[in-house]
Amino acid sequence: MNEPRQITTFQTAAIVINSTIGISLLALPRIASEKTGTGSLIVVLMAILYLLISVLILANLSRRFPGENFLTYSKLLVGKHISRVMLFFFICIFFINTSIVLREFGEVMRTTLMQETPISVTLLFMLYVIAMSARNNITTISFMHTYYLPFIIGPLIILVIIAYRDIEWIHVKPLLGNDTTFMDFLSGSVTIFGLPFIQIGMFIIVIIAPHMLKPSKSLKGALWGAVISGMMIVLATFITLAVFGAEEMKKSLWPVLVLTRMTELPSSILERLDIVFLVVWIISAFTTLLSGYLITIELSSQLFNFRSHRSIALLAIPVVYVLSIIPKNIIHLSEIMVNFAKWSIVLTVGYPLFLSLIALWRKKGDDVRE
Repeated sequence: MNEPRQITTFQTAAIVINSTIGISLLALPRIASEKTGTGSLIVVLMAILYLLISVLILANLSRRFPGENFLTYSKLLVGKHISRVMLFFFICIFFINTSIVLREFGEVMRTTLMQETPISVTLLFMLYVIAMSARNNITTISFMHTYYLPFIIGPLIILVIIAYRDIEWIHVKPLLGNDTTFMDFLSGSVTIFGLPFIQIGMFIIVIIAPHMLKPSKSLKGALWGAVISGMMIVLATFITLAVFGAEEMKKSLWPVLVLTRMTELPSSILERLDIVFLVVWIISAFTTLLSGYLITIELSSQLFNFRSHRSIALLAIPVVYVLSIIPKNIIHLSEIMVNFAKWSIVLTVGYPLFLSLIALWRKKGDDVRE
């Protein structure tokens, strides 16, 4: 490794939180309610459970091979050729995931703040900022995440508190939805779990674990991050559902964004509170994109045996940009995001689980405990 291990357990949790709470959270309540209606809260809880299990698998795998990167212990467990082929598929998945988040950010900006600005300008500007930020070493990136953490968590808590007075309890009943089946809940929860920002937040632990000051604490930091981000996602879904109801949520592309527009501080301290929250969504988009981009270029540097991900950071810009402009519009983007989510998790969860089972069976790696 080219840099010392300096990332703490708290910083690990902060990275997972910032990566998982992305701009796609604006659309998540709508996606959750499309099949189960008022049962959307259960769907999100199931997805968060999958997230916790996946983080447990990934963190334990990283902990068994402290200081080693993903490709190194994949080679040890399944061989050089298979590990390189699988790594290539992972790179493709996170290129697509990052481009989806980038395009969604551009669509939100075009709808809310920059109606006259070509979306290509917004995408390229954000992508350049992300690429330049990703050229830093991973320790420096961890400090960025730690700095932005209060600006993401704090406003979300404030939003829940302010909007609580507008909830209608009838909107969350029945808790299991109307005329829903188990397959509806299973399909909905798998879709939510496979959304790009959740996949990025889950897999980032694989990238940062080798750089931790105490690799044995990777599980603790990752789980705390997943639990806190999961709680924020559940709260955002609950408050949106309780205020609007399932049918109203289905009519809006970004129901959480609509919620921020209708919230007001007591005594009208701020006339346009949604502008403040728009800054929050920009920050959350930045942190998620930074993690997604870092995953992509770090895995690429491992595949091509570069000494550092810095050398490939700028080279990845055209790939992400081209992928981000492929969707024809926001509807097409939503269809791609949902459909891609359903099969991408087969690899992002299935392969690490397979590696973990091989490691246990062959008794490879050090299961570090302190």
